[in-house]
Amino acid sequence: MNLSVVGCVFVLDNEVNANKKKNDIKTLKVLINKETGELVRSEFSEDLGIKDNIRNKIKNIIGSDKFHLEQVYTLGEKRFFGDNRIDILYMGLTNINNIKKLDDNYDLVDFRVVEDKELIVGDNNYKYKTDKVLKAGSLEYYHKIKVDDIGMEKNLLEMMIVYKHLRSRMDSTDICFKLLPDEFTLEDVRIVYELIKDVKVDKSNFRKKIVKYCTKVDVVEDKKGYRPSQKYKFNPDSVKDWI
Repeated sequence: MNLSVVGCVFVLDNEVNANKKKNDIKTLKVLINKETGELVRSEFSEDLGIKDNIRNKIKNIIGSDKFHLEQVYTLGEKRFFGDNRIDILYMGLTNINNIKKLDDNYDLVDFRVVEDKELIVGDNNYKYKTDKVLKAGSLEYYHKIKVDDIGMEKNLLEMMIVYKHLRSRMDSTDICFKLLPDEFTLEDVRIVYELIKDVKVDKSNFRKKIVKYCTKVDVVEDKKGYRPSQKYKFNPDSVKDWI
């Protein structure tokens, strides 16, 4: 059995809204191999540590080392042993501004989860459900995606596992800021939060919660004739208060 390191890299894209009164359009994208449709994959090498192995691979693909990376899961279910690989799964997060030169063999495609029932990757839609199984007094969750190909199911499952991990950490860590550019508005933070969590929040209450983790910068967003928005940076010293 071989050890494979897999990186599921989510990128926050930003499209300028033609209507200057409206916020820019933000979407979540995932980095995939054009030919295979797989996530970023690197066979384990003893020359590097596991994390450095996949970090170098992602760096070479996007032309930048400006991304967040953390280990999420080890996929070792027996039914996926057909490819003779056990996958160590990492989550990568970055903003579209940090993609400097995308490798021609890779693409960024839309990624969405709709009402915890449907998974959208690029132009493809997949139905799924989550089963709860009680084992040894503890609930375990299994995502079942309706596809015929076991390799594709494994690939989609790894995306889902990382996405669920990202969503679960939005309220207790600074993970949301890993998707934003260096400078942002408080509205940007709210939009990203709602995008990942698939919820709507009270704008005023959300601003009060978030602003204490941010520092004002001497830049305002020019809305060409409309009231400018204050820009902020994330204050890393606030993390001790967050967690």
